Amino acid sequence: MNRFSILVCSLCLSVLIIPIKSFAQKNSLASADQAFSNMAYADALDMYKKAYTDLHSNRDKAKKARVLFQIAECYRMMNEPKEEIQAYAKAIKAKYDDPVCLLYLANADKMMGQYDSAMVYYNKYKDAVPSDPQGPLGVKSCEVAAQLKNNPTRFVVNDEQQLNTKYSDFAPAFADRRFDELFFTSTRPGSTGDQIDNAIGQNFSDIYETKRDKNGKWSEPTPLPSPANSEGNDGTPCFDKGYKTMYFTRCLLVNKQQQKCKIYSTERRGNTWAQPVELDFQVDSVTYGHPALSPDNTELFFASDLSGGYGQHDIWVSHFDKKNHKWGEPKNLGPEINTPGDEVYPYVRFNGDLYFASDGYPGLGGKDIYVAKKVGPDKWGTPTNMGVPINSEGDDFAITFQGTGDRGFFSSNRLGGRGSDDIYSFELPPLLFDLQGHVVNADTKKPLEKATMHLVGSDGSDVTLTTDTGGFYNFGANGNSRYIKPNTSYILTCSADNVVKAKDVSFIASGSERANETTVALTESKTFVHNFEFQPVTMKTVLHFPKVLYDLDKATLLQQSKDSLNYLVKLLNDNPTICIILDAHTDPQGSYKHNMVLSQARAQACVDYLESQGIDSARLEAKGWGFTRTLPGLDGNSIKKMKTKQMRDSAYALDRRTEFRVHVGKTFIPKNRKLTAQDSLKMMHMEITGQSQVDTNAADTVGASSGANQQQSGNAPAQQPKKDNMGNNNPKSQQDIKKEK
Repeated sequence: MNRFSILVCSLCLSVLIIPIKSFAQKNSLASADQAFSNMAYADALDMYKKAYTDLHSNRDKAKKARVLFQIAECYRMMNEPKEEIQAYAKAIKAKYDDPVCLLYLANADKMMGQYDSAMVYYNKYKDAVPSDPQGPLGVKSCEVAAQLKNNPTRFVVNDEQQLNTKYSDFAPAFADRRFDELFFTSTRPGSTGDQIDNAIGQNFSDIYETKRDKNGKWSEPTPLPSPANSEGNDGTPCFDKGYKTMYFTRCLLVNKQQQKCKIYSTERRGNTWAQPVELDFQVDSVTYGHPALSPDNTELFFASDLSGGYGQHDIWVSHFDKKNHKWGEPKNLGPEINTPGDEVYPYVRFNGDLYFASDGYPGLGGKDIYVAKKVGPDKWGTPTNMGVPINSEGDDFAITFQGTGDRGFFSSNRLGGRGSDDIYSFELPPLLFDLQGHVVNADTKKPLEKATMHLVGSDGSDVTLTTDTGGFYNFGANGNSRYIKPNTSYILTCSADNVVKAKDVSFIASGSERANETTVALTESKTFVHNFEFQPVTMKTVLHFPKVLYDLDKATLLQQSKDSLNYLVKLLNDNPTICIILDAHTDPQGSYKHNMVLSQARAQACVDYLESQGIDSARLEAKGWGFTRTLPGLDGNSIKKMKTKQMRDSAYALDRRTEFRVHVGKTFIPKNRKLTAQDSLKMMHMEITGQSQVDTNAADTVGASSGANQQQSGNAPAQQPKKDNMGNNNPKSQQDIKKEK
């Protein structure tokens, strides 16, 4: 397999490569060392193996151990970790004394996902070289890797087999506004000049293009014509916002020798390209590549080993000087981004967020992809690992996004790929939320058709639908969108006012008719389920509640009576459209007139208290009955016939009662119902999110929930809301719609 670090060298950070034909002594160790120093690793590997065979009878164990180490080094530079592990293990067994062998073996173990073994060798290296931070970094990486693997992200990754070969295919970039044209780098046969790069044993890389048809299939990739490609290594393209100018990395061949690599630009001219022009950063003796433009084309980011950096290769930025029409002096992004390791392959999204590959942070494998959120001019926050499955045990790099969407491509040499490096697509599937349930008769448990479900969202949404013949409702799909959205809080209210019923029957909720839900902080799709029960009542249905007590011959409410009336406050709040009649009764003592006045005063006292608790007076009616409706067997004559005074007093107490009935046929419509729901919803949403105002644009987000009979389950069929010709909500049942059809 090809090695990513060699891609860095061969594409933008290489030193002089001397063709293997210049090596004189075919079987000498010196020739192998010369090939290795000139990065002809494929050839050096064969030479070292031959040299080790020649040393078979040699008693110089140290020399043998060094050759074994160099064999392992060739595998490392060619990015073949499986072979690395075996070779480094042999070198260690042969007593190779440089502790760096422990570090490289640990790195190879990590790239193969063998974290336990890697941890052992990182600790050994840390003990051997306590001053080198790579030991502790490796230990930390193994710990972080376990966390990342146990907590994968929602990204879905696919191998783009139409684009990949057994060679190296990497660094994709969209080349048109429709995102149907893709450029990428490849070392497949048929490159311009058709020469072999001795560093990796593959062709020099070229920039290839492919186009996607209406069925999503990519065309056969073809190399760009000269002069866009050269006989040397060309690759890692990027485009300006008009897709007219391409920036890329080129490592020229001069007299069959590869020179240091630079960034070039070329103009698109129909199906051809203008002669590429080298970007002049006014710096000497330095290599740079992996260009990436900011969305406004005023900044060019790239990787380089410029002096003054923090590691092997850093991310730098150059600002465009409009006055002089040239790129300015490169500036290092600083230790907030760069580490003592490698930072390469930058990419800048539409919002200024910076993506790059690095092996200098604790991560899964060789190089992981990180994102740093932009926080100001030339300032970014702490880089965050993009996690599994974007990152793997191998090298993951060169990410690109399709416009503002959460999809695109990246490159990886992870296990299971087709070639040395492969192109993978990724997509973040949308969070899908449903809110559903059923509404039933509390007594019979039969479904209630045409119950009204009213959903109000903190994003300003306001939707109404009705239950179907099975009593089901479902706020799910809404055309190409959905009713329940991420990072939004909702209030759901259920009303049985429109339920098909006899004209003398109404329904009141058994429990709350309102439920609260939020998708704030939810990171997984979820179905919320709220079921509701409604109790049927008629004008003759008397509903009892805790006793309302009065002083003898008084209408003043006692504190205990107020506590009892709070039951009614809750019921009326749970059923905000019903109206009630409060019936007050006295015992059959005293005059008819006196008891009628007393009972009316007591009923009115209850009404006054309910009003003081926020219940609208239009929903309340006070009715005093005196002793005209005594309980069966407790009329005045019957009570007088009772044997003891205690029995008579108890009977009189039973007659002194307050009851309420639902006023069937009368419905209360709160004038400020929608406003109240929206206001309380916004307050709830801001409390959950900690925001000073509702932000409906945040990313997918762990929800809190409450309400009536809440449970979580699967799917239920339900009628979706329709709109009338004016675009207003028009609740209809499934039967209505079937009739229309």
